Amino acid sequence: MKDQFNVHLQIDSTKTLTDVTISTYEQEIGNNLLNYIQQYESPSDKIGIKTSQGVSLVIKANIIFAEIFDKQLSITTTEETITTRMSLNALQQTLPSHKFVQISKSSIVNIEHITKVSPSFSGNLFGTLINNKKVTISRRYVKNLNKALGI
Repeated sequence: MKDQFNVHLQIDSTKTLTDVTISTYEQEIGNNLLNYIQQYESPSDKIGIKTSQGVSLVIKANIIFAEIFDKQLSITTTEETITTRMSLNALQQTLPSHKFVQISKSSIVNIEHITKVSPSFSGNLFGTLINNKKVTISRRYVKNLNKALGI
């Protein structure tokens, strides 16, 4: 049997912001609805990354991989690698969650830039990115990646 939904639409032309509230009895339904709605968000397609040379404007879709090491975040894009003091969590909050997946405690990847996923020892996976870089996908995060890739 299909789940039934009560949908309410209220249009208020005096508002300057669209507010969506999801109330549900089941976590999975709520997460699925949230992911679906987030596909239609229209945030800027660029993000400002503060570096020692100033602020670099980066197209979000061009970000391939980001990894933090010793309080330095390295963001690999299709054109360059940018180093910043920004936290991994702060970066992740500005990126679309249906495209950027955490693959280890210290790194996230854009699933649209993964070309191959292969098994490694001890339950980890190796991901090959479009720039031929290999990244390790921690056992703890394999489930998240599989879900994002629809596996």
